[in-house]
Amino acid sequence: MSKKHTTTPKIPTPAPDGCAAFIRKALPQVTGWLILLVSVCFFTGTYDSAHVKLTLMQIGVCTLLVLWAALKITEHKNPFTHQNLLFLTPLFVYLGWQTLSFLCFPYKLEAAEEFLRLLMYGGVSTLIACEFTAQDVRTLTNFMVATAWICLVYGLFQIANIWLPGVDLLPWHGFFGNRIFSTHANPNFFGAFIVFSSAIIGIQFAQTRKKSLLVLLAIGLIDLAFTESKGAWLAYAGMLVFAAFTYTNFMVNVRTHLSKFNLAALAVLLLAGAAAGVYSAKRFQSVSFRTYTWLSAFEMVKDSPILGTGPGSFKLVYPAYRRPQIFYIENAHNNETQHAENEILEQAATGGLVGLALGLWLLVALFWGTFKTLRAFPVEEEPRQWALLGYSAALMGLLIHSVVDISLHFASSGLLAAVFIGVILALTIPVVPSQPPTQTQAKYPRLLFLTRIVVALVLILAAGYAVREFYFVWRNMAVQTWGEGMLLFFAWSVLLGCIGALLYVHGKVLYKTTRLSVALLLLLCAASNVFFLRLFTANHYYSLGVALVQRGYADTSLGAFNDAIRRNPFLAEYRHYRANVFATTLNLTKHFSAERGDTDKARTDFDRAVDDFQYTLRHNPNHARLHQDIGQLYYSLGMRQLAAAQNDPSQMFLYQQLAHENFTLAQKALQKALALDPVNPDTYLILANMAVLRHDVTEAQHWVDTYYQGPKGVTEEEFLKHHRDNPQMQNMQMHINRLRATLQP
Repeated sequence: MSKKHTTTPKIPTPAPDGCAAFIRKALPQVTGWLILLVSVCFFTGTYDSAHVKLTLMQIGVCTLLVLWAALKITEHKNPFTHQNLLFLTPLFVYLGWQTLSFLCFPYKLEAAEEFLRLLMYGGVSTLIACEFTAQDVRTLTNFMVATAWICLVYGLFQIANIWLPGVDLLPWHGFFGNRIFSTHANPNFFGAFIVFSSAIIGIQFAQTRKKSLLVLLAIGLIDLAFTESKGAWLAYAGMLVFAAFTYTNFMVNVRTHLSKFNLAALAVLLLAGAAAGVYSAKRFQSVSFRTYTWLSAFEMVKDSPILGTGPGSFKLVYPAYRRPQIFYIENAHNNETQHAENEILEQAATGGLVGLALGLWLLVALFWGTFKTLRAFPVEEEPRQWALLGYSAALMGLLIHSVVDISLHFASSGLLAAVFIGVILALTIPVVPSQPPTQTQAKYPRLLFLTRIVVALVLILAAGYAVREFYFVWRNMAVQTWGEGMLLFFAWSVLLGCIGALLYVHGKVLYKTTRLSVALLLLLCAASNVFFLRLFTANHYYSLGVALVQRGYADTSLGAFNDAIRRNPFLAEYRHYRANVFATTLNLTKHFSAERGDTDKARTDFDRAVDDFQYTLRHNPNHARLHQDIGQLYYSLGMRQLAAAQNDPSQMFLYQQLAHENFTLAQKALQKALALDPVNPDTYLILANMAVLRHDVTEAQHWVDTYYQGPKGVTEEEFLKHHRDNPQMQNMQMHINRLRATLQP
């Protein structure tokens, strides 16, 4: 008999979870596209032309965090381990302290957007630190290089446009004279981009020897010269010195060309110092502006040294400390200084000295971890070494730049700083191998099927809403040049591309997931994206309202301001401007008008203005123009009532009494305005004129003399000269002299 052979049946290998695998591939791609779009997008249809960067950042980060949450739910795994928590602790403690500081600040609504942005940045850093591999970092690097090609080459077009007008077709050319800014909000922000992108490009060149990268570095230096950014030159030099120091002291088996690196670093440092000196001499006003701003910020630190005033609060608290010299330098009284022009001072002012110490702890931990990891890398991990060197140098350059600039607080640089921190952590945290999750069956397949249908419909509706909203924005924009046509074409292309990409990513996750909670997370993402889009379109309608007012269509502008407030009811600035429009129209007939913002009762324009001013006072009481505008409102009403007294002798006493009451309220508001802005001549003129109307020559002379003397603490002759040579005040003095002569017996 033949012997029977038996075979052991194979146990089928569980299939990997398709949803988790797709999300892991999507995360670095979405992050890379987010970096590119936030860096290159610019839109002139909003009041803040860089608002589109903020909106893209908010939508992109929200999408990333939802995808990460979906990944962890699918894997049924805690993202935090004993290995990574040690490295993440400084970041978490820093964010925790900032949260505590924010919760103690009384004006949270106005500070909330910047605080939310800080949390988003922290989320991006944590996501990258926990999930990104060395291959994912290479993907980000490729996107960074592609972004640099777009921004830096376009900078050459702006340079060429100086001598060949028309080379740059886009409508924003010449915003800063001959200073170029590429696709960034201003030349200083572009300078920051050149600094940190050059670090990554330079390391890529050192690793790959691609000559095209050397060309890109040269283009960056040319662009940097035409930004005329002093801080960017210093940051570029500091970045190079840091890279050379790190390379020669911590890279494994690298000791060649040490003298060449040191000489090159020294040469660039000297060149940067010379360039900064030249640009300082050309625009010394910016140096003075920063100096006075720093002095004011230091006063803020002294008054709240432990807890600070809270992230996002600087622009709300700073006006109470602003030096009068700032008004002369800016030659304006409605400008809003949002940041300290020095990140160390801003961290100390808003987070207290404790917040500053925790921030420094985070940075020391990052760079200390970088040095230790670079020394510990085996030879076969040389590409990872180069990446860590490049991103740490990029972060150092950005940090040095932030000592004299505010770019860290804007999406174009803030997002990249978060990415750099995340990448450094990802490359320093020890890699722990893990098995991919296996495919599981849905617990409630029918309910999941119905949920998929509902979520898919919501995603489609959200996409349609976005197209509809942007269509209304596009409809309000006139296309008069080729450049404006190109801008709208690019805008529509980016919008439709982003919508298509989001639908694809969300749809793929929705199709592959077997968990109800993941499907519901996509609903949350769609709702948040619509919310952020409404904030963007609100800024457009605010811009439209301002443009209509400037063209003399005050009544027509109210519809645009109402649209802005409906889409973003949280920002006091929109209500403040609408209140000023009501103060201009000042229709004193009480009537109900939905077009003027009425919801439940009839009001006059005076009532509407007071309501909007009161809202602004509750949320931003230190705005320099706010008390001035309130005083002018009461003053205008008082003048109307004096005119009515002349026209109706039978009611003269009543009208005069009402005018006196409004003048009293105007004086209180204007004196508060003087505490915040003691330079504005309009304030003194109104106060003097009200005294003249009361025939109070002594008080009228007091206000004129006070203006002539100049604000307390101002001793600079160039500033005081503005007071002595003011023709309006000279006319007021002549008017007072005539009144004094008529009152003498």
